[in-house]
Amino acid sequence: MSTIQIFGGADCWETVPELPEGAERWGLNNLILKPSLKPRFEGWTRWFDLHTTTHIKARKPNVYPWECQQTKPVVRWAVDSQMPSSVVYPLEAVRDTFDNTRLFVSTFDWLMALAIHIGTERIDLYGWEMSHPHYRHQIHVGRWWLQQAEQRGVVVVNYSRSQLFSARYPRPPLDTLVPQRMYGLETD
Repeated sequence: MSTIQIFGGADCWETVPELPEGAERWGLNNLILKPSLKPRFEGWTRWFDLHTTTHIKARKPNVYPWECQQTKPVVRWAVDSQMPSSVVYPLEAVRDTFDNTRLFVSTFDWLMALAIHIGTERIDLYGWEMSHPHYRHQIHVGRWWLQQAEQRGVVVVNYSRSQLFSARYPRPPLDTLVPQRMYGLETD
């Protein structure tokens, strides 16, 4: 895979470009249902909701019926019998690629890891600001995933005012990061 466009929910610097031939566009969670964000997901190729069905139905009840109606892959931890297009995130294979790390504190981390694992050459990031206090604890691990991409020769281009690229948050050495409970699997 040559390019993957990964979208979060924050503002982008640029208008979302056409999806290049052979590229993928990934979205997540309930973002497709937000009217202001919906246009950026036109042509999405994989959707990710790495939460339990119970969590999705309780916290974002409008998104579950939408996900159940999709014909393109909706990536989950397990196949959902109510969701014909659900596919399983390749958890073990991805973790094996990164020496079984537990450094997954957000959906961003899981998406970056998968993109690297499948051999993408370029990752374009849109809407990953992470400046709200709710997301700040995710920045150091997110920066570690950026480092993983760079070490493997993956070009990462940022189109957001993202704290992931801010000098205020230097990339930490791996030995200073404490393994966390893995987001979506061990947390809700």
